[in-house]
Amino acid sequence: MRLPRPRRGHGHDPDVPAIPLGLSRSTARMPLTRRKFLIAGLELGVAGSCLSPALAANRAVASSSGERSLVVLQLTGANDGLNTVVPHRQHEYQRARPTLALPASTLHRLDDDHGLHESAAGLAELYAEGALAIVHGVGCPDPDRSHFRSMAIWHSAQLDAAQAETGWVGRLADRIDRATETEMPSLHIGAEALPLAMRGRRWFAPTLRDPNGLQLTSLSTRHAECRASALERPHSEPASREELAFLREAARTSYATAERMQGLASRADSVAYPTHELARKLRLVARLLGGGFGTRVYYVTHDGYDTHARQAPAHAALLSELSGALHAFQRDLAAMGRDREVLVLVFSEFGRRVEENGSRGTDHGAGAPVFLVGSGVRGGMHGVAPDLSRLVDGDLRVDVDFRSIYAAIERHWFGVESHHGVAPMANLFA
Repeated sequence: MRLPRPRRGHGHDPDVPAIPLGLSRSTARMPLTRRKFLIAGLELGVAGSCLSPALAANRAVASSSGERSLVVLQLTGANDGLNTVVPHRQHEYQRARPTLALPASTLHRLDDDHGLHESAAGLAELYAEGALAIVHGVGCPDPDRSHFRSMAIWHSAQLDAAQAETGWVGRLADRIDRATETEMPSLHIGAEALPLAMRGRRWFAPTLRDPNGLQLTSLSTRHAECRASALERPHSEPASREELAFLREAARTSYATAERMQGLASRADSVAYPTHELARKLRLVARLLGGGFGTRVYYVTHDGYDTHARQAPAHAALLSELSGALHAFQRDLAAMGRDREVLVLVFSEFGRRVEENGSRGTDHGAGAPVFLVGSGVRGGMHGVAPDLSRLVDGDLRVDVDFRSIYAAIERHWFGVESHHGVAPMANLFA
């Protein structure tokens, strides 16, 4: 992909970049560092002179070797956990789902009582290797069947999320940002709006909209405010020599970031990935992790799990994509020696009802399994397996507060303080 041509602003030296999108001159006057420019708004459309090979080669990026990283994978729409991790020996399962119940003979065996959906062969292989932990019965203490409200709760880690402005991943990135020299502690990959989970107080994650075209933008509130300020400022007002030097360096840094990402994304694969969108996202994450890019937290989504009608074929296709992508990703990490340093958290905003509906689908429920993937997890099943004879208003019970998993990741995986007000879940990591 060709890098964008420099933008020319009125009243500027033609050899000096115009105000980069996401950074006003009023912002530039602040004591900002090169890293803080990226926080204000990293965008491949910024103006700047050509990037020298020496600058690209010498760009200071923290080495990722030996550092633990997290990939958050959101299953948007509410995955049916009961047909993902199937309690096939419970008679209530077959009675509640006359058309959707999966025969035990088709499942990938986990233990005598549970099996994975037949489309999840890759996940079953990871489970057998001890690289998949399944946490049963995860959810909000007071379940809410609204997609919007439940997702806001999961993203913010606040039970009253109506006014939430930051997310749990963003706040985690803030703490990582303070402790390291990483220029981009977190990155969102996808065409959707920046998730609330990624918004921090110090750091607003950039969004890589197109894994193929590498279009990197910042979607933060601060970015929008700074852009508006830059557009409203009189063009004739001159910039200081210090400002111009800062802007030159900021633009060069942005181009260096783009060039480095392009180089990593074009590397040859060590394993064969599926060709669907989720696999492309995880492939790019693997390239960045393997190339020492330094980002510690990535966020990707997999859409389509709101299966109210004709669930069986749709859910099978989704789980096939999920399983195949995660299997390839884990194999790729193992090939580069990073599989014990990278954790994947797989979650959905809630589960689905135990009884199928009249459209051969399932409606919004409560408790659901959460997956942790990686060679550093303590594989197997955690928590209390669903008991279909002990439902709460027709739903699977919520036995594990989702925030206890976040707390475990923060304290036991990253070694930073957790502020969720719940104890970290024990024994999730080897």
